Amino acid sequence: MSPKEKLDILLKWFDDSEIEWDKENLDIRITDNSFGVFAANDVKKKKNPIVRIPKEVILSPKSTGIANILEDENIEGGCSLAISIMYEFSQGTESPWYGYLQSLPASEDLPIFWESEKELLKGTEMEHAIRNDLKDLKEDYSQIVQPLLEKYPYIFSADHSEHFSFDTFCRISTLVSSRSFEVDAYHGNAMVPFADVFNHRSGNNEHVHFETDFDVCDACGALDYCEHQYLEDLENGSDAESGEDGWEDEEDDEGEKDEMSESGSEKSDEDDSEEEEEEGSLVDLEELEKSGVNFWEEEDDKDKKDTCDMVLSRPLRKGDEVFNTYGDHPSIALLGKYGFCHDDNKNDYVSISEDTVIDACIAITTEIIRAEGVKGDEKALEQQAIERTRPRWEFFLMNEHILCPSKSEDGEDDFEEDEEHEHGGGCCGGDDDEHDHDHGHGHEHEDEHDHDHEHGGGCCGDEHDEEDDDEQRGRPYFVNVEGLYEDTLTCLLHVMFVDTKLFETFAENVEAAVKYFEELADESGKKANKDVKTRVYQVCHALSEHRRLEYLDEQQNWVPIEQDIAAREKAKNKREYYALTCRINEKKIVEKSVAYYDSMIKSCNVEKKSSKKKSKKMKL
Repeated sequence: MSPKEKLDILLKWFDDSEIEWDKENLDIRITDNSFGVFAANDVKKKKNPIVRIPKEVILSPKSTGIANILEDENIEGGCSLAISIMYEFSQGTESPWYGYLQSLPASEDLPIFWESEKELLKGTEMEHAIRNDLKDLKEDYSQIVQPLLEKYPYIFSADHSEHFSFDTFCRISTLVSSRSFEVDAYHGNAMVPFADVFNHRSGNNEHVHFETDFDVCDACGALDYCEHQYLEDLENGSDAESGEDGWEDEEDDEGEKDEMSESGSEKSDEDDSEEEEEEGSLVDLEELEKSGVNFWEEEDDKDKKDTCDMVLSRPLRKGDEVFNTYGDHPSIALLGKYGFCHDDNKNDYVSISEDTVIDACIAITTEIIRAEGVKGDEKALEQQAIERTRPRWEFFLMNEHILCPSKSEDGEDDFEEDEEHEHGGGCCGGDDDEHDHDHGHGHEHEDEHDHDHEHGGGCCGDEHDEEDDDEQRGRPYFVNVEGLYEDTLTCLLHVMFVDTKLFETFAENVEAAVKYFEELADESGKKANKDVKTRVYQVCHALSEHRRLEYLDEQQNWVPIEQDIAAREKAKNKREYYALTCRINEKKIVEKSVAYYDSMIKSCNVEKKSSKKKSKKMKL
C-alpha cells in the first residue's frame, strides 16, 4: 500500500472517530515515507486546542479487545500496551483501530536493531543501554507474553502466530517507546491517534504540546463524578458515621427515636410547605424543558470534554512543519527511545560504576598507608586499605540520605534521579515521561533537531539470540555535561579521606559530618584540608581517566574528537551520524573532566608549596 493510500485511510478514520482538528489551518502531508503536520496558513497562538482526540478512540490496555484478560492476569506497563497493539494488529480490518494501525511503520529504527553501527557505540552509555533493553525484552516475552499465549490459545490463535512472535514483540515495543503518551490515571500509557502524527523537536522550541485531564476515575476513566466515586464516598461516609467495628451506638439510636417522636408534629407542619416548594420547582423545570433546555444534552457536552488535546505553544507560519517536543533528555534517552540525538546536549552525562569508585578509593588509600611508612607487600597494604575504607563506606551508605538529601527533600535537582529516569530507557524503558515515549527517524541535520516518524525499520534478526554478557556495573555515579562529578560522589570521597580523628566524630554523631559539609559549602567557613581536597581530586581524575579508556579504538588509541567529527560528515546513513554524535558528546565530557580535575590537583599542589614557604618565613 502506498503512503498516499495509507494517509487517505487514516484521514477517513480520523473523521469516523470524531477527532476534531483545524482543517482550515493544518495540513497532513507525506514526508519521506512518513507523515507530518504543516501549517496551511499563518496562525496566531490561541488557547483553544487545534486537535481534540476523544479518549474513546485511544488504544490502551483498558480499551483493547483483550482488556479483561490483561486485567485478570494483572499485566501492566509498556508490556501490556505492546500486547494490546499486537492483538489489534492480528484482528486486521476487524479491529476498531485498523485505520490508525495501518498507517504505523513496522517498527522504529532504534539502536537495538542496528548491526555494524553498534561498533560506533562501543564504550558509550548507549552500549550498556542496548544490552539492558534486549535483556528486558527477552525477559518480558518469556515471562509474560509466552505464558499468556499458551493460556489463551483461542484468543491468540496459531493462525496469527506471526503477530505474536518475539520479533514482532520487539518491533511493537519500539512503537510503544516512541509514540505512546501518558494519558490519565485510567488508561496510563496509550497510543493517541493524530497526536503521534506531529513530528518532534528536542528542547523547548515546539509549536504544540500535549494536554489531558489526568485525574479521572481509575476504575472506569470517568472525568466527572461516577458510581465508583459515589460508592467510595458512601463507604467512607458510613465508616465515619459508624462506631468501632462498624456498629452504631444503640443508645444514640434510641435517643434519636425519642427526638423524632417529640418533633413529629412540627415536621408534619413543615412537610406541607416543603411539598408546595417542590411543586413550584417542578413547574419551573417543566417550563425550562418547554423552552428547549435539554438537560441530557448538557451531560453529553460534559462527556465530550474528556479529550486529549494538542494546543499551540507559539504562532505558526504558513508552510512550516508543526512540531511537538521530546522535552529535555540526554542523548542516551533520545537515541534509545526516539532514534536520534544532537550536538551539545546540556542534559548529557557519563557514568562511573560503583565498583570502579571503590577500586580507586582503595588504590589511593593504599598509597596513603605506604606514605605513612607502613611496611608490607602490595597485597598486605591493600588489605589494610580495605579495612580502613570499609567503615567509612558503610557510614556513608547509612547516612547518605542525611548528607546528600534527594530532590524531594531539598527541592534541588538530583542528578541520580534523572539517571534512574533516563538510563537504559530505550524501547522497553519505564513509563516515565509526560509524553512518555515519542519517536521518528526523519531527522535532518538542522539546528532545530527536527525529527520525523519514518515508516519502515530494521529487523531483530539473530541479535536477540546473543548472550547478554554485560556485567553488573553496580550503582552508577555521574559526570555532568561540564565534566563535574555529582555532589553525592564528592561527599563520599570526603568521608573516605578525612583524617581518622575527624571521621571518628562523624561516626559518633552524623551532625558533625553535616556541619563539616555545610562549612565546606560556605566560602566564609572552614576550608577542607588541602590533602583531603587533593585526594578527592585525584580520585575524580583517576575515574575520568579510567572512563576514557572505554572509548579507545581497536589499537587502544584515543581518537581525537576532531577526527570523529570529520568521520560524521562522511556518514553513510543516519545511524552512523547519530552514533558518532552520541560518541562525540560523551568524549567531550570525559575530556573536560580529565582537564578540570588535573587543573584542580595542580592548584592544590601550588597552594601546598605556598603554605610551606609562608611557614618557613614565620619560623625565620
